[in-house]
Parts: sequence; structure tokens; C-alpha cells
Amino acid sequence: MLRPTVRDSKGFTLIEILVASVIVGVIAVQGITAFYFYLKKARSVEGELALSEIKRLEDLYYNTNLRYSSSLTEIGWNPSTPPKYYSIAIQLNGSGPPPFLYQVTARGNLDDDPDLDAWVLTMDMNQVSSLRHGCIPGGVGAVQIGCAD
Repeated sequence: MLRPTVRDSKGFTLIEILVASVIVGVIAVQGITAFYFYLKKARSVEGELALSEIKRLEDLYYNTNLRYSSSLTEIGWNPSTPPKYYSIAIQLNGSGPPPFLYQVTARGNLDDDPDLDAWVLTMDMNQVSSLRHGCIPGGVGAVQIGCAD
């Protein structure tokens, strides 16, 4: 009777199992990183949509009253579900830069780090609006446009 040799056994070696585990681990890390990136991007849309709606309501309010308002309730912004990730503030007649008729800022911490994500809607003195994205490093101070949280 012949004894089976190691080459005849049907199984995986420790090296094969380790290599497969490392490959699965690398794929998992890439997937988790991509998931958090897209999750943050999806949360960021909430601020952008809120400011777009506020701009529409401010335009309607201006057409009726010939002035802008610093009150979200006065312009009729009362979403059925309040923003989950952002706080919204309106400022009228600011000196800028540039000088503006009103500016709406949405601030939120989307990824639990010290920096805040921010959207800024500005209606300038020529009644031209701009919607820009930025961040607030350390969560303190003014919005820096163009930086990434």
C-alpha cells in the first residue's frame, strides 16, 4: 500500500491562503475608501440643493416685496425634512468681498473631522448670483472657496 505524498493532497498551502487574503484585503480597503468618498459627495448635494431652493424663494420674495429677506421662514423656506448635514444662514448687504445684496451659507461636517464643508450662494450688487463650494479649516473662520474638506 502506497502512502499519498504531499503533492497528491488536495488542498491549499498556507502561502496560497495568505496571498488570497491579502488580495481580498486590498480590494476591501479600496471599496471602503470609494464608499466614503461617494457618501460624502452625496451628503454634499444636500447643501447645494438647499441653497438653490433658497435662491428661488429669495427671487420670488424680491419680485413681490422689492427687497431681499434675511429670514428663511419669511421667504417661505420650510422643508418637510430639515437639512440633516447642514446649517443655513442668510446675511443681507455685506461688504464682501465682493459686496453683496445677500449671501446664504450652508455649513456642515460631513466626515467627522475638524474641517467644515461649506456652500456659499452670493447675490452681488448687479443681481448676479454665484453658488460656490469650499471649506472652513478647523471649523473656525471664513469659508475658503475652492478648498476641499
